[in-house]
Amino acid sequence: MVKITNNHQIDLPLAVWLLQDGYNSGAAEAPPGELISVTTLMKPTRQLILKRKVDQTQETMDVSDMIASRMGHGLHDSIERAWTEGNWKGAMRKLGYPQKIMDKMRINPDPKTVKDDEIPVYLEIRGFKEFEDVVITGQLDFLIGNAYRDFKSTSTFAWTSGNKDQDYILQGSMYRWILPDLIKEDTMRIQFIFTDWAKYRTNDPKYPQIRTPYREFPLMSLKDTNDWIVGKLDHIRQNAGLSQDKMVECTDKELWRSEDQYKYYSNPETAAKGGRCTKNFDSASDAELHKIEKGKGVVVKSPGVVKACTYCAAFAACEQRKNWFKDDGSYL
Repeated sequence: MVKITNNHQIDLPLAVWLLQDGYNSGAAEAPPGELISVTTLMKPTRQLILKRKVDQTQETMDVSDMIASRMGHGLHDSIERAWTEGNWKGAMRKLGYPQKIMDKMRINPDPKTVKDDEIPVYLEIRGFKEFEDVVITGQLDFLIGNAYRDFKSTSTFAWTSGNKDQDYILQGSMYRWILPDLIKEDTMRIQFIFTDWAKYRTNDPKYPQIRTPYREFPLMSLKDTNDWIVGKLDHIRQNAGLSQDKMVECTDKELWRSEDQYKYYSNPETAAKGGRCTKNFDSASDAELHKIEKGKGVVVKSPGVVKACTYCAAFAACEQRKNWFKDDGSYL
């Protein structure tokens, strides 16, 4: 078991809340076999293999590191209770929905009992699918009618960069692959709730104009989803018995590696001392053109920063991360 620390002296009421583990893996009701979740399957192959080599009794985790995941779980739990325990009909009336629509809605019904004119609403429903030599499981957040919904508590960067879009599509597609009798629409909707939204930035049309916008994404076909899962499982098997020097390495995307920067210094001596650059560029050619224009100076490449390793469950066992990190998690 991982040792828990409280190095930042988080107060007891909040610390107890952060340490509540409300995650249900579904192991108790799963069919026999090795259980692997959708979110696990989406992780880098190298991480999935190496994390099994880590002695969890020697690992530590600080309470402060649990804030993001606990807030995300708390959000989902609150939305679920609003529909299962709250006055959802009263809320819909305030929003102007007619009574005839509310009368058709059923919360978490048995799918076999749903009539054609009824609108089922499913919350936190877990599904299982026996596939090859494993059991793949996933828990959808919200489904209304035949359309899948998900809620993401995240930074505005996820919206402006689109760096998570393919992950959203893959996750939703695998949920449909597991639960095709429930999820029948070809698109899904992601409702964002931003943790760092600022009204003053809405002058930028690319910035989210409200704190809780949504986007719709096309789901992969069932065949393409099936092919991706087959390929991923094969990739895990092919690498599982290899030594680390021959094992697949995490990609720049999996490492959350930022883009290389090219720093222009008007004074080469400042660059040699590691001082502040005159100007930053995203491409080497732009930086070199600027240097030519100025007729002096030097361009220094600053490699992109790797961020994912310190969050990785395989950190202690991984040789690749030693390219950037010391054993204590600090940068080289």
